[in-house]
Amino acid sequence: MLAIGIMLVVMVCGSSLVLGTNLYALRKARRLESAGTRVEGECVGHYWPSGGYVGAVCTYSAEAGQELTVRSSRYSVPPVEVGDAVEVVHEPGRPERAMLLFEATRRVGYDTALTAVMGALWAAAVTGLLLTL
Repeated sequence: MLAIGIMLVVMVCGSSLVLGTNLYALRKARRLESAGTRVEGECVGHYWPSGGYVGAVCTYSAEAGQELTVRSSRYSVPPVEVGDAVEVVHEPGRPERAMLLFEATRRVGYDTALTAVMGALWAAAVTGLLLTL
């Protein structure tokens, strides 16, 4: 019985951590998608994080004429090619906080689904924990 209780506590803690992190990312992506400033950028290169993945490095100009850089997430194949035009969305007044628009849009759907799954897992673990007390 003690082992089950410990396992349920670990599930509650783990799912709470994932749920909290995911809700923050979802809120950021939704805010950027709905109220962000959209500008056109260009893919200027790729980067290769560990694990055989590839990401895009894109530049864009902010209101003040400053040239900024944003990196995409990691993909198994490049999401865009060097020289391709991309839409970048950034926070109004804070152009250094940006995402590629196609990632912000995709992120909202992904984070919503993951939030639902983690919320269900958290609720099940809390219910199990309460029933074992």
